Amino acid sequence: MKNTCAILLAAGTPDRPGRTTALSQVLFRPLIRWVWDNCREAGIETICVAAGANREEISQELPEGAAAAGQEDMALCAKAFLAEHREADLLIAPGDAPFLFPEILAEALRLHREQGNDATMIAWAACWARGESLLAALEDFSGELTPEKAERAIRERGGRTGDYAALDSCAGMRAGTFRQLAEVNRAARDMALDRLYEAGVDIPLSDGVMIDPRAEIAPGARILPGTMILGESKVGPGSVIGPNSRLENAVVGAGCVIDATYLLGATLEDDVQIGPFCRVRPGSHLSAGVRIGNFVEVKNARVGPGTKSAHLTYIGDADVGARVNFGCGVCIANYDGIHKHRTVIGDDCFIGCNTNLVAPVTLGDGAYTAAGSTVTEDVPPDALCIARSRQTNLPDRAKEHQKHPRK
Repeated sequence: MKNTCAILLAAGTPDRPGRTTALSQVLFRPLIRWVWDNCREAGIETICVAAGANREEISQELPEGAAAAGQEDMALCAKAFLAEHREADLLIAPGDAPFLFPEILAEALRLHREQGNDATMIAWAACWARGESLLAALEDFSGELTPEKAERAIRERGGRTGDYAALDSCAGMRAGTFRQLAEVNRAARDMALDRLYEAGVDIPLSDGVMIDPRAEIAPGARILPGTMILGESKVGPGSVIGPNSRLENAVVGAGCVIDATYLLGATLEDDVQIGPFCRVRPGSHLSAGVRIGNFVEVKNARVGPGTKSAHLTYIGDADVGARVNFGCGVCIANYDGIHKHRTVIGDDCFIGCNTNLVAPVTLGDGAYTAAGSTVTEDVPPDALCIARSRQTNLPDRAKEHQKHPRK
């Protein structure tokens, strides 16, 4: 869009229960970011965000290098912005209208210019205005600025005005109250699901399913109830996600099964099975064929192909080789109270139940640890590590305790 700019009205703050702000979220993304991204994708390069008291918080939600303006008087903010862009067509859009998609903005601008309008309302939610006309109309204007007030001010000064009625029935939806926000979320969710259905994604029952529009779900993937997929997550073909799983900026390969599990900033190669009740935290990379069972946590670890951890284990800050077996209750003690340390486990190791690996420590290829060991020194390849006290049996000692009733 040549010679265009935009001012996004995001200065509202809740002054009574039930009101939202431009920071309220629709499908895990702030309302203002929906509006900003629509403008950018439509080709509008110069954007002013009138954020008022929320300036700092809103600036944090904008792309790097962008910042919101802090004037609470939106009319003054608009005048200052228009003084530098009076030759452009200006879009005035509220910060709580997420469905003014790029094609709607582009088509409305085309009509606005073809008809030679000074102002053109878009689905009664936003307005295109000629910069010179709007600047003149705002000459004696102060206080809250809205697209409707801008159009009326131009019309009252004799400017030519028109309307663009978008074919998309959702285009004019606003999320100024929490009830409206819920309605907008439902509409956004349905749009996202419809695109996935058409692309060949199997969602047999959508109860509790929420998928960020930025996520990429391959045809043939299956999404089960209670699953939330956030950010720029990717799911490969044939993978089954859910029920009751959460993916956030995670990458899942083909043929994986993710059952009641959190994947946060993690990468999974093909044929990985996880769950139920697991958490894989940022920085983790699970190679092909890995099996992670119930109540296992993986944090900032690389796990080699074919490795298995069936239950109740913590794998943190580790480089784990291929075909390693973790017994029940294994813990990698990665934190000494000041620093995090890494553990290295070679290929084909066998880690016995209730083993503690006190980082930094290295286990060579093929090393074994006996159940209940606390390992504080490196274990050579193919060695068996037994790091526990020798058992002592005291005859008849239990009888002393048996005399007292249990509480």
